Amino acid sequence: MSGDTHRPIGHQYALAMLDGGEERVRSVAQTAGTQLTLDAFLRVHDEEPVPAFLHSALCAMSLPTKRPKDDTQPILREDGKYALAINPRPVLQNVDGKPVLKSLGVPYGAYPRVALIYLLSQAVAKRSRDVYLGRNFTEWMRRLGYQTVSYGPRGTANLMREQVDRLLACEWQIRWEGSDSGDNAFAVRDVKISNEYAGSLEKNGAFAREIRMSEVFYSHLVEHAVPLNEVAIRELKGTPTALDLYTYLAYRLPRISGDKGQMISWDQLAKHLGNEADSKRFRQTVRETMQIVSAVYPNANVDLSGRKVVLHPSPAPLERKLVGPHLRLVGPPAAETAPRSSVPKNARVVSETKKPSEPLLPFPAGSLAYGTREEAFRAIGLDKGKPWSVDGMADAFRAGFPGIKQNRTDAEWLRVWESFVIRYAERRANSGND
Repeated sequence: MSGDTHRPIGHQYALAMLDGGEERVRSVAQTAGTQLTLDAFLRVHDEEPVPAFLHSALCAMSLPTKRPKDDTQPILREDGKYALAINPRPVLQNVDGKPVLKSLGVPYGAYPRVALIYLLSQAVAKRSRDVYLGRNFTEWMRRLGYQTVSYGPRGTANLMREQVDRLLACEWQIRWEGSDSGDNAFAVRDVKISNEYAGSLEKNGAFAREIRMSEVFYSHLVEHAVPLNEVAIRELKGTPTALDLYTYLAYRLPRISGDKGQMISWDQLAKHLGNEADSKRFRQTVRETMQIVSAVYPNANVDLSGRKVVLHPSPAPLERKLVGPHLRLVGPPAAETAPRSSVPKNARVVSETKKPSEPLLPFPAGSLAYGTREEAFRAIGLDKGKPWSVDGMADAFRAGFPGIKQNRTDAEWLRVWESFVIRYAERRANSGND
């Protein structure tokens, strides 16, 4: 896109969505994007945001992305007014019938990041220190967005369990010298997320269904929780650097004031993220990662093209609409075509050839087995949802989809319906239900 290639792909998709809808977005993806970023953008655009939360200190300073050479040593992150220390404390375990003190090591990678966001989100949303995990580990993994849960030495369940045990066995120290608007200085010393946690398995080998967050950690969390979008977290859950960049921007961008934004060095950004690659590789990794992050957080107005990182004021990721001066959608509703200044010339659809707008309709009522309009919905159900009943899936969709009362074009309904059907079939197949 001439004159616009420095924008992350999520910005380009958002501009295309404003100018020509999904058809225009797909056109942009063919020349500038990937199937991965396109699918992520459309899924997050389709689904209503689901609030999630993370402590502001953990948005600003991250866990390691890879296993450290000596993972028994504390993690230390420091950047001026921020300081974070995570100390892997030994835990008492029963090995061959004998009590043994063993250090599990520091948490690293994507699994503890996803687990931490889930645990803290549950505590904040329910205003309770008691966090319910699920009936079993498989159920909990699926609630975190892992539809395929495997066991065995390198299975997803055991990898997650190991990282959760590491995460909750650590002691945390946080120093925060508040200076920005809304920041309050505080210090948290030698606390655990949960004082009562002794491993993901209880004494009898059963899954520990509930943990109780420590009072000190919980009280600071409630005061310093940063809102995220759980739908976006699910899209990024496999990449630790993407999760770090998303959570850092979610905390930092809404707090910036002034039209010029703020500049930080690449070294400063590296201190905030858990990626310890060399400078050149780090820049390349972050620029590549920003493509998928921008797809799920298109309002994030960041320029990574130069020698400095430029952060511009941006709405929080829970904002449903595409807003902000960089997307030219402020004030009254968007016109039939976006303002000229927001869309490069070679990306603009000529108004004479533009198709008339599709009517906004409710999701089809009743059985999908009859009716001309229902044919397309039934075809998706038969193709993507077999062997499950199409009408059964439609009833589940009507009962569980948050935006079911909103009128949409049939193209939008079909996209949302297809995504639901695929997930429904996966869940039913994995659960073993008839």
